[in-house]
Amino acid sequence: MKKYISLFSFIALFFVGIQQSSAQDKSISKESPEAIAKKKTYEMNNLLVLTGEQQGSVYKVLVDAENNIAALNESESNITTIQKNKAAIYDLVNSRLKGILTPEQLRTYMASTEKTMENKK
Repeated sequence: MKKYISLFSFIALFFVGIQQSSAQDKSISKESPEAIAKKKTYEMNNLLVLTGEQQGSVYKVLVDAENNIAALNESESNITTIQKNKAAIYDLVNSRLKGILTPEQLRTYMASTEKTMENKK
C-alpha cells in the first residue's frame, strides 16, 4: 500500500511541476511590443545596414505594427478576421517602409521576407 501512495504522490508532483513549467513559458513569451520591435529593427539593421535616422523610423513603424498585432491577438475575433487584419497591418508596414528604405535596401528586404514566407510554408 505504501508503494501505491508513494507512486501516486510522485505522479502528482510530476504533473504539478509540468504545469508550473508551462505557466512560466507562457509568461516569458509575452514580450512587449517595444521589445519585439527592437529585435526586428536590430535584425533589419544587420540585413540592410540602416542609417541612424532609418533605424528610428523603422522602429516607430514596427512599434505601431506590434501594438496593433498585440491588440488583435487579445481581441475576441475569429481566426479569419485576425488573419485578414494582420495581413493588412503587414501591407501597411511594407508601404511605410518603402518611404524609409532606399530602393536597394527595399529589394533586399522584400527578397528576405519572401524567403521567410516560403520557409514558413
